[in-house]
Amino acid sequence: MKNLLKGVSREEVRELITLDKTPWVSLFLAPYPPGETIQRAIQLENLLRRSEAELESSGYDRNEMHAMLTPVWSLTDARLLEEYQEAGLACYVAPGEFHLHRLPHRVSDGVITGRRPYIKPLLIPRPATDSFYVLALSKSRVRLLHATPSGITTVPLPDAPAGIDDLTQTDPIGRQAQRHIAPSTRGSASGAMYPGHGGNVYDEKAEVQRYLQAVSSAVERALNRTRDPLVLAGVDYMVSIYRSLNGYAHVIDSHISGSPDHISDNVLCEHGANLLAAHLSRLATDERDRFQALLQHTPPRASTNLRSILPAAHAGRVAHLLVASDQQVWGRYNPDDETISLREEPLPGDDDLLDIAAQQTLLHGGEAVAAPVADIPGNSGVAAVFRY
Repeated sequence: MKNLLKGVSREEVRELITLDKTPWVSLFLAPYPPGETIQRAIQLENLLRRSEAELESSGYDRNEMHAMLTPVWSLTDARLLEEYQEAGLACYVAPGEFHLHRLPHRVSDGVITGRRPYIKPLLIPRPATDSFYVLALSKSRVRLLHATPSGITTVPLPDAPAGIDDLTQTDPIGRQAQRHIAPSTRGSASGAMYPGHGGNVYDEKAEVQRYLQAVSSAVERALNRTRDPLVLAGVDYMVSIYRSLNGYAHVIDSHISGSPDHISDNVLCEHGANLLAAHLSRLATDERDRFQALLQHTPPRASTNLRSILPAAHAGRVAHLLVASDQQVWGRYNPDDETISLREEPLPGDDDLLDIAAQQTLLHGGEAVAAPVADIPGNSGVAAVFRY
């Protein structure tokens, strides 16, 4: 038995669909407002009774099915369920298997029984604007902020210099050097003076680069387990230098321009959310344009035809797949002769063929994402980009 009370990774989805067990009960429970725990427990009981009836009608032994579902029945205790009151839940149950996931996005109540786990609800990405970072850069201080629906927190950067004056100075041949701040005069800039060969030498750009390199390394360590977008804030030249040194893969192209020193955390994150929304809109437009170009390729490198996509997914040809999170295409697919039978209403043993396409794409190392049907090109609820 495996109990995972967290969001689900693509690796965990692949592990789930490779388990050689049957039947599967895939059960989904929407988050409920505080104070409605009892109603949520009743809804979970209704879904469990429905799953037992479906399994029994398919010929499975009632006592065996009830034993299989015992871990989920334990969640119908309202006191236990209250711990997960505001989280969407996905339960996957098979003989000897129990997987429970908190979902980072909203899911509707529902249950699907069949030969395989039903994975599309696990493939819905969390909206990028729900969780992102803002890195405020200046010579005097650095702030790394994390914006989520529950609020804004400051991410510690223990390895980063507190400011440029906190940077350990070395001379060009690596010996520690004394850093002196030259007094500013009208019309001239103050700067660091280093004693060395040939007199005092000041290289502001090199100093800023070393400072931002230390900051970049600290940020990479702090964010090494996340893929959330990062928005930069700072004067243009510092942001430009930071980009040239950055090693975090999810920095967006635009930035909050100007010194962030006197801008509050809330305002910085408001600006960051606006820039991120515009960035995502541009990406979506670019993706649609690229997809249309691939459709026109000879031979086509993309498709919205399920009859073409299913064989390609089984053959490992699908690199990227979009499937409808709010639509099912019921039927059966025979990979031996590549025949597809479609039905408006499912019969026992039928699958949502969109889910099957997603499973095969993941099993062959492709990427599969579930999205509203309105966001998918064409009107079939599926779109694929082929490897070849």
